[in-house]
Amino acid sequence: MSTTPNDPRDPQFGDQSRPQPNPAQPFGVQPGNVQPGAGQTPQNAPQHGYGQQGGKYGTSEYNPNQYTGMVERPALLDKLLKLTLLSAALYVLFTIVSLIANSTTDLAAVYRDQGMSSEQAEMFASSTGGVLGTVIGLAIALLLYFLVYRGLAKGKNWARILGTVFAALSILSYLFGMLGALMYGGLGIVLIVIALIALIVDILWIVTAFKAPNSAYFAQNSRR
Repeated sequence: MSTTPNDPRDPQFGDQSRPQPNPAQPFGVQPGNVQPGAGQTPQNAPQHGYGQQGGKYGTSEYNPNQYTGMVERPALLDKLLKLTLLSAALYVLFTIVSLIANSTTDLAAVYRDQGMSSEQAEMFASSTGGVLGTVIGLAIALLLYFLVYRGLAKGKNWARILGTVFAALSILSYLFGMLGALMYGGLGIVLIVIALIALIVDILWIVTAFKAPNSAYFAQNSRR
């Protein structure tokens, strides 16, 4: 059986009645069979971009304040400031009651009753300090309290150090003050109660000043 030239079934030209592959089309992919995701991006496919929550490849969203390392003003600092004011108020109260007790008590007679000679009793009674010296000492103490309070409010680490030294000295002063407070009678009991409260406040002040939030805040400000 002979074939005519250019017959589609001519072996020379191949069987042209069958569909020929498209060179621009992937092998095995026929027109009309392209599925979403095979070289195309459907409209409802999830997109990853800068305007969406979450980062690419499972990372967290970028936060510009995440790596600054800045410590905000802790709420615990307000407690420290309140303890500073309370400590100052107790110091003033203790000083006033001490002045009243000294002015209403014959200290020389108290010392003579304890077995001292008249000369020794007079010497110890005069060494307790007069009203003027006590008032000057109180004014200096209040000035130190003011400096510590202002420095703490501004986050200054030197104020925390000064306040710690001042609190430690106050604790020692109250302890020695309670030893001889009973010689004032009823006022001595009042002095002991005030001193005990002041001791608790000063200890709490030191503990609060060196707790983690306050320590981090003061350390940050000291490096600036």
